[in-house]
Amino acid sequence: MSEKEKKILETIATAVPKMSEFDKGYLLGMGEAMVKQKEKDKPEKKEGQ
Repeated sequence: MSEKEKKILETIATAVPKMSEFDKGYLLGMGEAMVKQKEKDKPEKKEGQ
């Protein structure tokens, strides 16, 4: 994990306890959408490779 990624995670970790439940849900939804988009953009490997 890069230093930039570590800094982002530290910032999120300090912000989450201060967030409302709505904001926590929104953040979770955005994260899930990013994961789905990344999986969609990833080229699929053919069987046997």
